[in-house]
Amino acid sequence: MNRNTFDLSEFRHSILLSLSSEDVYGFIASSQGICSWFIGEAEFTQPAGRFRLPNENASAGDIFRWKWLGKNLQIEGEVLYSVEGEVFEFTFGKSFIVSVTLKEQNGRTLFTLHQSYRDGVQKDDFAHINCCVCWVFFMTNLKSVAEHGIDLRETLADDDSLVNR
Repeated sequence: MNRNTFDLSEFRHSILLSLSSEDVYGFIASSQGICSWFIGEAEFTQPAGRFRLPNENASAGDIFRWKWLGKNLQIEGEVLYSVEGEVFEFTFGKSFIVSVTLKEQNGRTLFTLHQSYRDGVQKDDFAHINCCVCWVFFMTNLKSVAEHGIDLRETLADDDSLVNR
């Protein structure tokens, strides 16, 4: 990727977290973890139909349903690949694949999120840029929650009066 141009097919964001890669993995692979910084409600279901416990990490082949906090927005997808403490990859909507890789560096964990289009889908520049920007906020929120216990998300229901001022 040329650093002088913005790539409308994929992006990567990275952040260092003062936790072990196993602890960070729990923040992305369990419903309890992902709800603490990203999603309002989450459930992971194994291929055999059993729901995973809130603190149980999902695995490749699991199906998930996520609902945003304070919004009437829901997404369903599949965990494509998972290696405990190292990588968690999933579908994100109909268009994208998100892969999170974790690598320990000097007692901290480098959290790298890569989002790209799924093969054969029609590209949507607005959705791509929206995701690029939103992931920056949510990764910042992950750092805030994981290191300081402070959730930066708005917890009140959607209020159009805030938008139309």
